[in-house]
Amino acid sequence: MLIAAKILVTFLTVILLAKVAERMSPRHAGLLAGFPLGTAIALYFFGWQQGAGFAASGAVYTLSGLTSAICLAFGYWLVIRVRPGIIWLPLAVLSGFACFLLSAAALQYLPASRWLSLAVICAAILLFRTLFRTIPDSTIDRNRSADNRLAHLLSGKTATILFRASIATASILLITGLADLLGPARAGLLAAFPVSFFPLILILHITWGADVLSGTIKHYPDGIGSLAVYALAVSYLYPLLGLHWGTLAALLCSVAYLLIYSQLQGRRQKG
Repeated sequence: MLIAAKILVTFLTVILLAKVAERMSPRHAGLLAGFPLGTAIALYFFGWQQGAGFAASGAVYTLSGLTSAICLAFGYWLVIRVRPGIIWLPLAVLSGFACFLLSAAALQYLPASRWLSLAVICAAILLFRTLFRTIPDSTIDRNRSADNRLAHLLSGKTATILFRASIATASILLITGLADLLGPARAGLLAAFPVSFFPLILILHITWGADVLSGTIKHYPDGIGSLAVYALAVSYLYPLLGLHWGTLAALLCSVAYLLIYSQLQGRRQKG
């Protein structure tokens, strides 16, 4: 029953958000991309399986573990910047996973402090924004024809959505399934895995090439703020409000951050 619930919740959430994004303006669709999909689902099922206290403790490590999510994108980019061809995709994936796991292995030794974890992710955002600053922005050429078999398989919207939903569901099943064995610290770090962004990385690389993907990775650290707000909110709200109301309140905090961030960015661009 629990496994079926995980599959249905993750699969349907990914599909629903993708369908909603299709009907929104580009600006609002980009805003929706910052929604804490994988992290929210993982922490929710931690709470369902182990209790709200376990999930709240794990969320403290999820907060610092978001650094590992950026490290995954960094590791992938290290390969594609010198070997952009699709044939190097497996090596890029291995590089990304290695960076994620190595950074998570180091972060597990941090004290369980909300504000230390917040300082770590803020420092990581600033660091990687600096490292990615030289990556040129790239736009998608809709007239460009796919030049590999995988791209043809993912050419339709339905195939793309199903691909993302399948990888996200498999990731959630693995992460939440390991929670019993790992404890709140390591489970919380795994909850920071970019469940939604990782399949997007693969789709962009396969379909549009390394240049478009690199331009997307360049702006990835900016989108981590919403996830950080969510994890911080969960660490406070789960013990106070319980699993269900705590999840709703944390999501509202994350959405509020996204709206405020979007307004500030809009004003900056106009100025």
